[in-house]
Amino acid sequence: MTPKFKTRDVEKSLYTNYLKRSEECYHAAKNSFVAQEWNAATISAIHACISASDAMCIYFLGKRNAGESHNEAAALFKAIKTDDEQINTNASRILRILAIKNMAEYEDRLVFKAEAEKVLKDCERFLEYVKAKLPK
Repeated sequence: MTPKFKTRDVEKSLYTNYLKRSEECYHAAKNSFVAQEWNAATISAIHACISASDAMCIYFLGKRNAGESHNEAAALFKAIKTDDEQINTNASRILRILAIKNMAEYEDRLVFKAEAEKVLKDCERFLEYVKAKLPK
């Protein structure tokens, strides 16, 4: 059952656009990390994961999150298959990644290298999972 919050119906075939956006953001994140741009790397990785989550939800549910809270995106992702260990593991991964979003984008302090490294690792694992579950 799909949780009760704001979603937007999206044509299933458009999941590829969200996956492409995700891959481009991840590529930008890796390049920024190499350039020691921890903030840009983190922000790009966060957006890569949001787009990858949208791709999965569009493909399997025909909708994506359209609410105010990105945490709702993780709940919608879990709705793909509620009792699946891999889905739950990756939903937790999304929540960990989103936990740093506000700080990375809006707060006064900057992202540390170790934080960027951790987000990129979670992002990489999440994208590997998503790509394995979606058609090529």
